[in-house]
Amino acid sequence: MTSKKPKVSPRLFLKGLHTWTGLVAGLVIAVISLAGSVIVFRSEIQQASAPRSAAGPRSVGLDELARQIAQVHPDARVSQIRFPAKPGDVYIVQVDLAGKKRRLACDASTGRVLGMVDAQWVDWLIDLHRNLLAGKTGRKAVGVVGVILFTLSASGMLLWLSGRRKWRSWISVRPQGGSSRFHFELHRCAGLWAYGLLTVISFTGIELAYPNTFRDTLQWVTGQRAASKTPRVAKSAVRVTLPLDAYLRIGAGAMPDGVPTELRLPEGNKGPVDLRLYRRGDLADSGNHVYIEPSTGRVLAVSRAADQPLATRILASFAPIHYGEFGGLPIKMLWSLLGLVPSLLFITGLITWWRPKQRRPPSVVRNELAVERSPQTAGR
Repeated sequence: MTSKKPKVSPRLFLKGLHTWTGLVAGLVIAVISLAGSVIVFRSEIQQASAPRSAAGPRSVGLDELARQIAQVHPDARVSQIRFPAKPGDVYIVQVDLAGKKRRLACDASTGRVLGMVDAQWVDWLIDLHRNLLAGKTGRKAVGVVGVILFTLSASGMLLWLSGRRKWRSWISVRPQGGSSRFHFELHRCAGLWAYGLLTVISFTGIELAYPNTFRDTLQWVTGQRAASKTPRVAKSAVRVTLPLDAYLRIGAGAMPDGVPTELRLPEGNKGPVDLRLYRRGDLADSGNHVYIEPSTGRVLAVSRAADQPLATRILASFAPIHYGEFGGLPIKMLWSLLGLVPSLLFITGLITWWRPKQRRPPSVVRNELAVERSPQTAGR
């Protein structure tokens, strides 16, 4: 007579999945999330790292800005100009200097070059968060980490739903009862409160790592094209010859209700000039584009975020949601705090798993089991 193997209950399977997935990948998730909690403030950090001046509001033209940069760095080629977001901010100008990309801070009212923006550590954190410092291969690995975080969030919530759902567990973190109970309740409480946002962050992060998969899926579901191509420029007309102020004037005329936020010039004399603008109601501050032919100033395309097909709008919303680029400073602060939660969950989960169960007296184990199974606690 053959003995039947004991069946593994769904709850026990979920517990094993949640525990071992967290133990194996928890440290990597914590590191990526900690980097993310900093880079949500990358724009503010760049402005804070830039040299300041006592000059007035923005009034300098882009050509004067470029002229003053050329006086200080004759070999520099301007590639991007980030406009001041509020009074007191400076222009952040990216230049190609001696084969390297550098950022310069320029006064918003005079165009004077104030100095280099020393925030390379932020670029390092961005590369760590997005690519694990490993390029395209790292980007795919980060996508896998996003899948794991999504799985951890879902399995943790299912564990709570499949057990005796004590609604007091949302707020009950009792310091009494020993260190292991305290850390377990802190782990459970933090996970329950952060579940929804962690699910959103992990899901949007997966899309940023595997955009083609999401684009193809959305195109199949909606039957609409989910991406628009950047217009091409004829080879005979790729040289940047017009004044920078002309591109700003042409772009603003093509989208009068937009506020210019960034001007991108063609790299390697390829592609169009890209003026990015913000329109009221947008999630991102640069989701609208006016593409301009560099040599003639002809408007090649005007792309408004709100006018795009549904699939394109959905895809375009993932990055602003993932990085907390909507809702201003309160959302960024919330997203930054959220980036600390995986570290808390990893530490408390590790302590809970590591507790020396064999040293606990049998009477303590029996008492805990009796409390968990008692009818009085079942509905809490």
